[in-house]
Amino acid sequence: MNNTTESNPLVDAEFFWYSLIEGDQILLDADYFEDGIKVLHKNKAYEVLAKTEQSISNIAFIVQSDITGQLISVHPFLVENYLISPVKYRHN
Repeated sequence: MNNTTESNPLVDAEFFWYSLIEGDQILLDADYFEDGIKVLHKNKAYEVLAKTEQSISNIAFIVQSDITGQLISVHPFLVENYLISPVKYRHN
């Protein structure tokens, strides 16, 4: 009998998405392109500005491109690592 637990990528991505908050930073696994244009760099920390959830399979972090200045939607599957912000934002 095999006692190892199997990983479910969708559940892992959802858990990861719920665990991070605005102000934390994410690092991508690879350069990110939209319409053939590079908009995010691999291994560069991008601050999570917001999170979106249209459905369980459509969750994303919103970050700002340091190349184009536009807001980019990044699925948790594309994140290689993350940095937790030592200062948490307070909402009144």
